[in-house]
Amino acid sequence: MNIKILKSCAGIKFSFFAGDVVDVENITAKDLIQAGFAEEVKLSGKGDNSAGKRAGRS
Repeated sequence: MNIKILKSCAGIKFSFFAGDVVDVENITAKDLIQAGFAEEVKLSGKGDNSAGKRAGRS
């Protein structure tokens, strides 16, 4: 699951800084979200098209 870290935090197998967007196991993500250290991020997976440009064909 992709999450955005709201507060810097660390555990036995991880260390994240505020502002990081990371992909972690669902159980870790849910724990961090419930504790208020992170929020879920939905990624479109289609790349960044924020400028409104269409991808060209090669």
